[in-house]
Amino acid sequence: MKRKWKDLSLYKQGLILILVVFFLYNITANLSVVVAIVHGFFNILAPFIIGCIIAYFLSRPVIRLDEHFSKSRIAFIRKKSHILATIAVFLIVIAIVTLIVIHVAPIIVGHLMDLIENLPEYYQNVINWARNIGPNHWLYNFLPEIPEYNVDVATDIIDAIPPIDEVIDTGLLALITTALGTFVSNMVSFGTRVLHFGLGLILAFYLLLYRTTVVALVDRIATVFIKPKMLEFLKSYLHKSNEVFYKFISAQFLDACILGTLAFILLSILQVEYAMTLALLLGICNMIPFFGSIFASLVTTVVTFFTGGLQDALVVFGSLLVLQQIDANFISPKITGDVLGLNPLLIITSIFIGGALLGIIGMFIAVPVAAMCKIFLEDYLTMREKKLDINQNQSKSTLLNENN
Repeated sequence: MKRKWKDLSLYKQGLILILVVFFLYNITANLSVVVAIVHGFFNILAPFIIGCIIAYFLSRPVIRLDEHFSKSRIAFIRKKSHILATIAVFLIVIAIVTLIVIHVAPIIVGHLMDLIENLPEYYQNVINWARNIGPNHWLYNFLPEIPEYNVDVATDIIDAIPPIDEVIDTGLLALITTALGTFVSNMVSFGTRVLHFGLGLILAFYLLLYRTTVVALVDRIATVFIKPKMLEFLKSYLHKSNEVFYKFISAQFLDACILGTLAFILLSILQVEYAMTLALLLGICNMIPFFGSIFASLVTTVVTFFTGGLQDALVVFGSLLVLQQIDANFISPKITGDVLGLNPLLIITSIFIGGALLGIIGMFIAVPVAAMCKIFLEDYLTMREKKLDINQNQSKSTLLNENN
């Protein structure tokens, strides 16, 4: 390949460069079209992508259960250990999802609807509280000036409202049409996502059921198209990346479940409204290092301030601060250990970059991806340092031979 490239004339190289620039320019100029095509392509592949993700995260439990069943004294369980392990794991997952949908989801939806419905009342309560603060209160200088209720302003607003007949004649039909269109669009989108998830779950089941066959097929294709040294190199790094990514995600998920449970107990003891929803938010956001727990704590404090007042909000904030310190110094190190070994500055930078590129999902996966990049960089630097040492030793030996 190198010889062919060297044999190319400058004319051909310039022509290739012009074609590359032309294609890059057209892709950049029609970026929205390219993004739409890529988005449509990923929508078509959505069930397959979801299935691969589910199969990836359920592969370890299936393997562990398969190893356990293969040691059984019953011959049927030993022979069918892989099939039974796959079925058992999927039954457990389906049972957990069903329990969440039936029991937990309605409570969370009810909390959100209640919060939205009562938000104007909470806002008015805060305004009244701010108005009643006297100049001797320590918060008085930190609060903005709140105008008093003006009767003339309220009268002007009421007079500006058009008559009900005019509203019905001109706006009601359009409002109903828009609402129905939005409702139908949301229902179609929700149905499509549910269908994709269902198809992905079925695909994940078969991927795990025929895992050895799929892995053997991929290995066979890779052996045909990739050179042995390069294939061995790729396998080693895929193994390292898989260990880092899986261990980090699973450890963070377990830590989030523990923190969410403790937060629910704590918020229930403090009699905070919407305790389950806020505890779920704390658990999910805890999977994002540094920023996730801070954001969830602030949201919980603000909601508590709206529903219970300043004193309850300060108590909740202090309690969550203590809980997060316990998690950061005792619970999380026991679960995650030193899986990544990343500098905090690198973690913060990776979260910023991941969030800027892929939003919330990018913030979740930014840290393990940064850990993988660190492994690749360290190995590359080690390899280059070895080459430099070899070249320096060779040059020294050459000089010694010349002097002799």
